[in-house]
Amino acid sequence: MSFWDKVRPHYKMYSRQATVQAGIKASALRTVRTAIERILYDLACQHAASAEAACKKGDHKEELSHSIQAIMLAAACMEGFINQEAIKMLGPEFYRYDKGCIDVHCTLIQKRGYPSLEDKWCEITEGISNKQFDKGKQPFKGFHKLVELRNEILHYKATSAQPVPSPWKDTPGVVTPERARFTAKVAQDAVKSMYEMLEKFHTLIGKQLPEWIK
Repeated sequence: MSFWDKVRPHYKMYSRQATVQAGIKASALRTVRTAIERILYDLACQHAASAEAACKKGDHKEELSHSIQAIMLAAACMEGFINQEAIKMLGPEFYRYDKGCIDVHCTLIQKRGYPSLEDKWCEITEGISNKQFDKGKQPFKGFHKLVELRNEILHYKATSAQPVPSPWKDTPGVVTPERARFTAKVAQDAVKSMYEMLEKFHTLIGKQLPEWIK
């Protein structure tokens, strides 16, 4: 009998009981969770809207700030959401999957390394629905772009580069690559990708889109 076969019943019991924060009285132990991915979704939408408003006012410094936040929050929402779906699917073995020790079928000959965010979206969706995203089409192409932008910001390399043409009519000439890259339009695309991936996921698994996704 494997280690996980031995401990799985205890994890199932624990998941029914859960923990109660110290100082809180409760008649029965139960699991609780704040759905952070929903908050991230709303914040990403808000910052994308703020980036667009700043762009219209010609405040491109503020536009850059809101655009970066929208991109990072949209990517964080995507990761939080698919992790939660993976936990529902795999239970306690999610943590072995997240470390690359097993695949979604709970089998693996050797450790493969940590699954990427895109890997998770493909594998967990297929594991739940037996259907796949088409990586060569939308919305997955847009999602891939979102992940690239998130990684570019998260692992930012502070190197100087040649200025590039300004993307704004009210700011002629050239600007830094960062200002030209992280615009309100890009922020809107990030939020659109987030929504469309969530929408497609629910279509593939045959469930209605939750009210919080709007």
